[in-house]
Amino acid sequence: MLLEPIEILNGTFSLICVVISTIVGIIIASRYLTHKQKILLLVGITWIGVFSPWWPSTISFVLVLVTGKGLTLQLYFLIGLIPGAPILIIWIYAFSELTYKKYQKILVSIYTIIGIIFEVLLIYFILNDPSVIGELKGLLDVTYKSIALYYAVFIVISVLITGILFGRESLGSENPELRLKGYLLIAAFVSWSIGAILDAALPLNIITLTIARLILISSALEFYCGFLLPKFVKDLFIKQK
Repeated sequence: MLLEPIEILNGTFSLICVVISTIVGIIIASRYLTHKQKILLLVGITWIGVFSPWWPSTISFVLVLVTGKGLTLQLYFLIGLIPGAPILIIWIYAFSELTYKKYQKILVSIYTIIGIIFEVLLIYFILNDPSVIGELKGLLDVTYKSIALYYAVFIVISVLITGILFGRESLGSENPELRLKGYLLIAAFVSWSIGAILDAALPLNIITLTIARLILISSALEFYCGFLLPKFVKDLFIKQK
């Protein structure tokens, strides 16, 4: 089955986003082996997982190129939606581990309860009536409805707020490197949130798709620089005395 030009662009950008975010997540998570800090592992997994909504379009794109057929609606939802709740819980645990430790149990408990409710409803509708969750638009794209849409909004709002709070912790430091990390991390979470909203809300065309996906790609690069602060970034933004 032939893909339309917009679908080729969509699939290509999805693939690039997923590959870059996965590489960034693996690099951060792999630092656990050296530093033995579980937060590195959790944050790395989180950054891979926040791009799970783009996994099914990436897989469909590759499948169409190889076999001529994309994912079924049920598989699309399973791959793109099921990881959402666990990844958000992992992030909330990591976030509270570093910032609001005394509220960690209640935060993780709240997000776990909401996540379980969402997962149960999601699996039920996938098995019985996937049209309640959303519908495919062409071979690679999907329009979400009802609980899938509400939970997606919940994820974006949660990631945006906690991400800003997470980065803000470093802004009051007298260490210029920590302050730079804070700014870059805030930029990463804001960029990811804006990119995700634009990707879902705007009509799909070459211009809107390109803008949304470039913002998403920039968020991964900002997150990498903010969390690990490579030397070239430090030299670029921090004046050496």
